[in-house]
Amino acid sequence: MTTTKQPTKKKAGRPAKIKLKHNPKTSADDYYKKYGELGVCAIYGVDEFTEHLIDYLWKHPDMSIICTDPNESRLSNINRKIGQRSFSMYRWETHHHVGFVEDPLVEVMVVSKDHIDDVKKLPNPNNVKFIVLEEV
Repeated sequence: MTTTKQPTKKKAGRPAKIKLKHNPKTSADDYYKKYGELGVCAIYGVDEFTEHLIDYLWKHPDMSIICTDPNESRLSNINRKIGQRSFSMYRWETHHHVGFVEDPLVEVMVVSKDHIDDVKKLPNPNNVKFIVLEEV
């Protein structure tokens, strides 16, 4: 007489140990939960994730946003988009990318995935913490 192995039943739902990849919505929410008390968000490089973060943070009137991008056309486009909003002169600033990391205005900086390698090569005398939203 042979015994057959019964298949084990799986619990319903997603396994607890699988970590999902971030999308722009979840990464913006995670950023605000972790660093929202700073009151200022510095962004180096504009991409899909950082644009969504700007839109998300705009809904929180306690947050100010400082942005730069080495690509001047991307910076101009986001500045045109955000600059039209109400109270943008109080909550929105753009800066040139030269000296943005060396003389930081904040201790935590969001960097787009395209620019993280270049930013890590720059001198960082104030030990600014760099965050890539895709990896949060």
